[in-house]
Amino acid sequence: MIHLSGNDAVLFSTKDTAIALGKFDGIHIGHQRLIERLMKEKEKGMQTLVFSFGDKMNSVLKGENRKTIYTLEEKACYFNEMGVDILLEYPFSKEFASLSPEEFVSQCLVNQLNVKSIYVGEDYCFGHARSGNVATLKQLGERYNFKVCSIPKLKLGDNIVSSTIIREKLVSDFKVANQMLGNPYFVYGEVVEGMHLGRTIGFPTINQKIPDYKVVPQRGVYESHVWIDSISYKGISNLGVKPTIDGKHHLGLETFIFDYHGDLYGKEIKTELLSFLRPERKFDSVVDLTAQIKDDINFILSGKNT
Repeated sequence: MIHLSGNDAVLFSTKDTAIALGKFDGIHIGHQRLIERLMKEKEKGMQTLVFSFGDKMNSVLKGENRKTIYTLEEKACYFNEMGVDILLEYPFSKEFASLSPEEFVSQCLVNQLNVKSIYVGEDYCFGHARSGNVATLKQLGERYNFKVCSIPKLKLGDNIVSSTIIREKLVSDFKVANQMLGNPYFVYGEVVEGMHLGRTIGFPTINQKIPDYKVVPQRGVYESHVWIDSISYKGISNLGVKPTIDGKHHLGLETFIFDYHGDLYGKEIKTELLSFLRPERKFDSVVDLTAQIKDDINFILSGKNT
């Protein structure tokens, strides 16, 4: 997959594209349905392209730094797995935000990317002050010769599936959050040095830092799957805060991988959190901690949490 951002995205041009437009924060089941429809355009010889704006859109429009469910690197990992040809993270600025709906379409989608079809959610808005909607896009499609397909919102139980609801459910109901995401919530990133405590008690672990701007579920212990070189391994992960260098505390994910032996330092891996086991807690001794880890592992292997 071609992954472009910043000035590279502005200068990039191509021909015959089918484009999905949106923020795609959580890439939930509604987003996945949209991308699945997009991918069918490959049969017509189209390049599939996701056009998004990275993480700075809210800071430009509202002056706020809103946390995202998945980081840009995680979204790139996800779209690559789905078979998308191009991910374009267009830089979002005040100048860009001032473009009218037609200016955005003509300058970016038509002239730069030679769009032939566009896929959006039914509530998609764009252009200055969000003045354009799906009806606007279809009118412009007739003028500039591209088709528009809008995907209706999905419901899960009584809730409309949305990134806003998923943010809430990640903390209050992790199982429902994962159902809305369609795939397990995950952390993708480099394996970094830890405190090596796990190794001393017979449970060597890997550590991954979590950026401050990423939405995280409740701190605690989770059943997990770790993907290493396209192979999935069972694991148990602790999401919590541990002291690191310079006396600072950083949120991180520490994982013991079942039946794996190897050096993963510096390697970028994907850790999926499948189910919540118990809240984070402090133990009185290393002996108590070791006993609890053994109990957690046996619980996972018993399958009682599924």
